[in-house]
Amino acid sequence: MKAYSQEWLEALNLSPLWRARDAELAAATEQLTVAPTSLPHLKAEGGIYFVTFRLADSLPQTALEELREIPPEARSKKIEHYLDAGHGECALSKPEIALMLVHALKTFDGERYVLHDWVVMPNHVHLVIEPRGAHSLSDILHSLKSYTATEANRILGRDGAFWQGESYDRLLRNQDEFDRCVQYVQQNPVKANLAAAPDQYAYGRAGFVAGKDAGATDVRHLETSETPGIEAEQLSVAPATSAVSEIAQMDWPQLKQAVAACTLCPLHANRTQAVFGVGDEQADILFVGEAPGEEEDQQGEPFVGQAGKLLDNMLASIELKRRQKVYIANVVKCRPPDNRNPEHSEIAACAPYLDRQIALIAPKLIVALGKVAATRLLGKEASIASLRGQLLEYQGRALIVTYHPAYLLRTLQDKAKAWEDLCLIKRTLRGLQNP
Repeated sequence: MKAYSQEWLEALNLSPLWRARDAELAAATEQLTVAPTSLPHLKAEGGIYFVTFRLADSLPQTALEELREIPPEARSKKIEHYLDAGHGECALSKPEIALMLVHALKTFDGERYVLHDWVVMPNHVHLVIEPRGAHSLSDILHSLKSYTATEANRILGRDGAFWQGESYDRLLRNQDEFDRCVQYVQQNPVKANLAAAPDQYAYGRAGFVAGKDAGATDVRHLETSETPGIEAEQLSVAPATSAVSEIAQMDWPQLKQAVAACTLCPLHANRTQAVFGVGDEQADILFVGEAPGEEEDQQGEPFVGQAGKLLDNMLASIELKRRQKVYIANVVKCRPPDNRNPEHSEIAACAPYLDRQIALIAPKLIVALGKVAATRLLGKEASIASLRGQLLEYQGRALIVTYHPAYLLRTLQDKAKAWEDLCLIKRTLRGLQNP
């Protein structure tokens, strides 16, 4: 921290020095010391911002009273000290909440905004973010905080304020400020004694990239999970990253055993058994659904009810058969209550398992059955109508999206479109098998 100027430390001041956006932009314009054309990262509109927002309970009442008594120029260091000391409940140290937040951050990365860097600390979040198009920073933050507060309270089984209402944002005026902010974001977990190095902290961009290089899933998806038994106050990203790396090295028996014993999300509490998957472990084609239903939970095999019978008929129509050069799996391995769609945190917990299945099978073609599977594999929200009928890609593998059989049972008029998709699947698979 000695290398940082007082001006930089003021960027962390979350006490009442809040400035309106127009005032911030005006101040930044007046203080530009180099020509805009020499700032490769900055844009004329929107710009790049360093943003900090924190949990509602991250500063104790005693700290707030103390801050009122000290000069404004000393508050930044004090606030920084309190945040990094982990005051409050530190709900973001709970893996299911951290994963949910990371998923929310990554969902619109590259679409509504660009995340140049980010880190989720136990009681606060830092972003280096660049809004895109018509999406303003205030709208982005409002949507993000509103959604994640609702989800976090649902996970915690409570209501009330989750985030502090205000957040701090600073327009980055030149390359030097950009570089210092990125350095600060990456080093924050190290400074707070949560990790020995930035790439050992899973809930930050550096750790996610390291996890990808170590063999975990693409950083556009949630490729981390918690280590059972770790306490919140001991949470360091190294164990989580290690768990993902360990899964990425498992063979079939080890992976099946890990899924059968998994307790990474609340779904395990009410399952009869985990539904791993079924089929040829060297299949050329992999079908991915969303989650087990009641019959699947009882039998331990995906797609065994009415939707399963329809899927078998769909396979037969293109000369394929369950268990013969075909593998069938789900995004989530345990049944959600009342057959609801799986939550983001549940998808995140199962992500390493599905990714390892894909790596072991090495299919030539993946078929996503329904929106949940398509969203998980593509890393973005989109309608089935906008995705079907075309050849897409998942980590270098061909991907086709079509309707979930359960949807087709309810929506008979779309069976003709599903037949078109099946024809595309058949043509594509034959082309991949006989290039």
